[in-house]
Amino acid sequence: MTKTNSTLSFRVSAGLKNIIGRDLISDKYIAIFELVKNSYDAGASKVDISFVKTSEGHDQIIISDNGCGMAYNDIIEKWLFVAYSEKKLQIREKFSFRDEIKREVAGAKGVGRFSCDRLGASLVLITKTEFEISANKVEVNWNKFELDDTQEFMSIPVWYSTIDALPSGFSKGTTLIVDLLRESWTREELLKLKRSLMKLISPDANKGELPFDIELIVPTERENDNKTLGKTGINPNRDIVNGIIHNDILEKLNIKTTSIEVSVSEDGLLITSKLTDRGEYIFSVVEKNRKYYGLQDVSIVVFYLNQSAKVNFTRQMGGIQPKNYGSVFIYKNGFRINPYGEPGQDFFGIDQRKAQGWKRFLGTREIMGRISIKGNNDQFVETTSRAHGFIQTPAVDLLADLFVEKVLKVLEKYVVNLINWGEPLKSDPERTISPNEISNQIISQFITNADSKDIVSLDYNLDILSKDTMQNSQDNITTSLKKLESVAERTQDAGLINLAQTLKKKTESIVSHNIQLEEENAKSSKELVKAQEEKHARECQIYFLKGAANQNVTNLVNGFHSVYTLTDASRGNISYLQELLAPMDIENKDFILSIIGQIQQANEKAHKLADLAIHGNQSLKQSGSNSLYDFIRQYIDEGFAIKGLKYELVQDEYAFECKFDSSSIGVIIDNIASNSIKAGATILQIVFSETSKYVEVAFSDNGMGLAENIDSKTLFEWGFSSNRQKKGFGIGLYHIKQLLDEMKGTVEIDNTYHQGFKLILRLKK
Repeated sequence: MTKTNSTLSFRVSAGLKNIIGRDLISDKYIAIFELVKNSYDAGASKVDISFVKTSEGHDQIIISDNGCGMAYNDIIEKWLFVAYSEKKLQIREKFSFRDEIKREVAGAKGVGRFSCDRLGASLVLITKTEFEISANKVEVNWNKFELDDTQEFMSIPVWYSTIDALPSGFSKGTTLIVDLLRESWTREELLKLKRSLMKLISPDANKGELPFDIELIVPTERENDNKTLGKTGINPNRDIVNGIIHNDILEKLNIKTTSIEVSVSEDGLLITSKLTDRGEYIFSVVEKNRKYYGLQDVSIVVFYLNQSAKVNFTRQMGGIQPKNYGSVFIYKNGFRINPYGEPGQDFFGIDQRKAQGWKRFLGTREIMGRISIKGNNDQFVETTSRAHGFIQTPAVDLLADLFVEKVLKVLEKYVVNLINWGEPLKSDPERTISPNEISNQIISQFITNADSKDIVSLDYNLDILSKDTMQNSQDNITTSLKKLESVAERTQDAGLINLAQTLKKKTESIVSHNIQLEEENAKSSKELVKAQEEKHARECQIYFLKGAANQNVTNLVNGFHSVYTLTDASRGNISYLQELLAPMDIENKDFILSIIGQIQQANEKAHKLADLAIHGNQSLKQSGSNSLYDFIRQYIDEGFAIKGLKYELVQDEYAFECKFDSSSIGVIIDNIASNSIKAGATILQIVFSETSKYVEVAFSDNGMGLAENIDSKTLFEWGFSSNRQKKGFGIGLYHIKQLLDEMKGTVEIDNTYHQGFKLILRLKK
């Protein structure tokens, strides 16, 4: 056979369908995400995801949107054109309906339509533009592509027809009816889908753009939803299947904690950084972008999770803790990129870095936020599986570096190196610090971040930075002043120049005044310290003599002080060991971490008891009221409570706010739990209620209860034990009463309770 020059062409097997369908999109949740992205890219403001049963008993998934829809030619030239993406063309041309709605495309691979095959074997596509009278209908049987791999892909027919209108009721848009589902969907899976969709859409998606609402509709779950709504502590966004899905949880953190926002301009020339603390604006800096010029139109918002923020987040999310929700999520053009931000996922090496300096650095459990990538950032390309993030490119490396250097390190300097205003003072728990009291530290932090030759502009909270509150840290102020003068001279900012001059005069006056004060107060300070030490020693002695008259007070104090010091040191070592082991892939890691957790729990208990013994006669550690319910729930959820019991918390609609010492409440819970375990109990129920004057908490267990003919009042006496197996020392209940007395509360035993043991404590509001 004579060979001549000619052209050849590829042939495509029908097996291609699986390669770009079920093999590519292996997760049913990802499949739905892809179809929702298609609705978003079609300019839809609403998309409904329905799980229904047909009259024949078939389970169907119906996804309907009110987007632009498709005409007949669109179906032929685009939807049926495998691997063709109109979105790529729109990116190149920058001319489409998308210019009007100000949306960038979320997907551009041209294979999202094959997500339908991952969900079910049958598909009916019904679509209509606003200019058409009839709707276009396409029917696809995906199983036909699997009969014979020798068949040409293009030879498999699909059925086309027209109908009068869209079944969704929308005047335009697209409806996908997926039948012959490949997997069933349980209620838990539907809730997982809803929670995942909450994370899927960026909180920024609706800002300045066409609104985009997702509604989950499952008629068979409405009865279960109604039953769930009748329970306490329910969050409709998380615990109810049916309903519109929102993603606004991060915004609710803002008033509770510190946040930093860093953005790269659309042209990539400038970087803007802004720091806010509990709703109070601190400062912002605009600088030239030299190092990260490969990045454009990128914004990052990160919140520091202090205790208040964690409690608020848990309350808003219906009981879920931040560590189980995630950390820093990444969004591209309004949609989340998996798996960034998932619990245990650490793309930026945050936890590895923290392990190298656990006191100085923040970990994934201490921050939460989002990274938004907008525009035509074509260097950020998802992996083929759609579930493994971005393909590694120089732009991805730059993004990671930007996050660490411009976001994480700046936030760390502020929350780690500075005193957190609004938090109780360790030396005086009854008083909190105002931002004005730490203006010097803020100035130092501000100048550290502003001292750059690339600074374009500065802005700052003049009310905070100019207050006359610079009595301390004169060395830091002197250093900061020099930096401030340098920046003020370079930028010629009139406000900064004036601030620098004012601070210089104040600093000189402070230095002179401090020298005089130090000389005058040296002698009196020594005498005062000695008197305070003697007073404290007498108070400690009196405290111990109340319960242990025959003990050597000095030896007890010294012993408890040693315990306190050792357990305090062990805290850091235990945390460091946990952080060190977390990223390791070793055998029995979970078991080892659980043992370390038990050691940590025991260490904390010993620390609290030692602290109580040393400072037993101190005043309450907080002057304001806090939610007793929130604290006890958090205490149990964090694993501080004694294990071996099932804890059941019951509450009504009240807030249960009262004055209490958190460490004492922890000791009380542990003592009650310990007694319950000794009595053979498996369940400890904690019921909260309120009166006009008190918050009342009833602890009841299913143990053996009290022996007959026991005077309940004697149970609170030192050394008296009611335990039938003689496992107790007669200290626990005595200790509980002492702690309640110190908090001006009361405690009593319910003698009428015969299913076990019941203890009732009351604290004043």
